Amino acid sequence: MTMLSLAMFASASATLMNMLRARHQPLDLIVPPVMCAIFAGLLTALVRRPQWLAYIVRIALLTSSAALVMPTWFYTAQAIWTPGLPLITTLPPISSLLLALVVMVMIFFPARQAFGVALLLWLVIAVPVLAYLFAHPDEMWTPRGTGLLMTYGPVVIMLVVLLPMLRGMTGTIERLVSDRVSMEALIHQDPLTRIHNRRVSEQLLRDCLAEQIRAGLIMFDLDRFKAINDTYGHSTGDEVLTVVAARCKELLRANECVSRWGGEEFLVVLPDADASDVRRVAERLRRAIAYAPIGPVSRVTASFGVTTTRPDDSLASVLERADRALYQSKQRGRNCVVSSPAIIDGEPTECAASLDEAG
Repeated sequence: MTMLSLAMFASASATLMNMLRARHQPLDLIVPPVMCAIFAGLLTALVRRPQWLAYIVRIALLTSSAALVMPTWFYTAQAIWTPGLPLITTLPPISSLLLALVVMVMIFFPARQAFGVALLLWLVIAVPVLAYLFAHPDEMWTPRGTGLLMTYGPVVIMLVVLLPMLRGMTGTIERLVSDRVSMEALIHQDPLTRIHNRRVSEQLLRDCLAEQIRAGLIMFDLDRFKAINDTYGHSTGDEVLTVVAARCKELLRANECVSRWGGEEFLVVLPDADASDVRRVAERLRRAIAYAPIGPVSRVTASFGVTTTRPDDSLASVLERADRALYQSKQRGRNCVVSSPAIIDGEPTECAASLDEAG
């Protein structure tokens, strides 16, 4: 849309300037207004039918090429067949438009097609003018002649050669950036469960501690996971880990992190969470894990230990409290949530789930 608008503006400006000139050629009064009308129509079509973009681009490039070819051949032939009428005084200032057209071709066409189309445009637009100038040295060495020689010669060739190189470099940079993003994702992702790995949750917890942001910590471990592997095989055990990770991830918000801590153990970090939030989320995760069978395993449960950070906490101290609470959860029958003393100030810890649900 921007290029069509600029092309329409340029055509309208050329039309106005040709009308204000004291002397002008009939072709100067025909081509610019016709091109202005075509660009206006294409712009309107693009606004109403954006899905026609590919066709509109090709029509715009085709008509722009025709608008440059016709004056070039007309005025070159006129200068050849009319003695005393030099080309440098009659040819309109369209040399810069060829450069703009080549740039648009390089942008909108695939690399291989772009090179061929740009070469064709150079042959039909630039070569006739260059041939004429070489045949008329008196015109070639005038300021206008040398300007045309440089524009239609080295400048166009540089564009045709350098623009594909630039596109290739841009594509390479984009691929490198994409590869870097993919590699970073792999570095921070557990290869089996496709959730975050231990490094991510540790870093998030460190950030919360460093910025004095109160955070909740949930550490949970799948109950009797070794028995699942021994009974159903390690492939089923991997399926259990993957499904558990997916169920937990679905229940967490974007700023909350669940990671595979190691083996069948997981860690959840909840920034800006108070004690009630942490217990509520842990209970929700516990129920989600035990809600439905996973593959051939009729029932999978997990034991949970939860805590919140203190102002004087270190990474080791808060993890130790969560681990102690998890150990107590195992001791109290599994499939329950145990809060550390950091949450229950001075009160004895109790399972959040009833013991008759224990696996």
